[in-house]
Amino acid sequence: MHIGVITCEILRKEIGAVIRRAGVDRIFFLLTEPNNLALTILTKKVNERFSSEFAEEARTKSKLKLKLNVKEKTIAGIKKEIRVDNINDSVIIRVLELQSHDYPDKLLAEIEASLKTMSSVVDFVILGYGLCGNTAREMERVIENVEVPVVIPRDKTGAILNNCIEIALGKEKVQALLREEIGTFFMTPAGAAIIKEPQVILESSVGIMAGNSKGSAASDTRRIMRIMKNHYQRVVKICYSEADEDDIEYRKTVDKFASTFGLEIKNVRGSSRLVLEALEEGLGI
Repeated sequence: MHIGVITCEILRKEIGAVIRRAGVDRIFFLLTEPNNLALTILTKKVNERFSSEFAEEARTKSKLKLKLNVKEKTIAGIKKEIRVDNINDSVIIRVLELQSHDYPDKLLAEIEASLKTMSSVVDFVILGYGLCGNTAREMERVIENVEVPVVIPRDKTGAILNNCIEIALGKEKVQALLREEIGTFFMTPAGAAIIKEPQVILESSVGIMAGNSKGSAASDTRRIMRIMKNHYQRVVKICYSEADEDDIEYRKTVDKFASTFGLEIKNVRGSSRLVLEALEEGLGI
């Protein structure tokens, strides 16, 4: 079976879990068509960051049985290799950069285009996104207009989750944390690794949580600084494992962020459960 994945680069941990659960060793990162050099360079950079999760896991888990064969190719190249090598199972991944969240309308258009591209080769697609500033109606429309099944993390009622933080923690947990302290900012290992400076983390992340539709929140730096200092009281550090808790670089980034804005730090355990449930739905389990 050929599984498609279209995901925000924040969900490295979750997509790594998908690959392990699927037991597939042929991984293709989808490249854009080669007529846009700048976009190809950006895509390769994002793919490299994302695939570092697999390399790190292989290095830290000596008992890892699955040896991955990872390549970057255009959709035409992927189709050719699948045909020539008679590949029966693969995971084909399209990773979109974190800052795509700044413009939800463009993000939705990119997701729609990627779904159309992938549907010619995969059996189903896992969409590693929440609404991310778009409406449920818009996202459901995109999902319904694809030739192959598309699965996406949802809450207990079947509603699409709002963002990557709800995918990592669950909507109920996020709501409970916000009731406990409304001035809560959330940080993940991938988010901290992608952008280590507190200022840039803010510019890329506020729009995700706020559902910003025009990019104005992400571009108004002074306003963001004022909001953080006046309205936020703590940062939730999301850890998926003891390795995340012990990660020195992650700790340094969160500590610097908290120190910059005078925030308390709360550790919370994240999970890949909701993305794995979407995988099981796609597999018909």
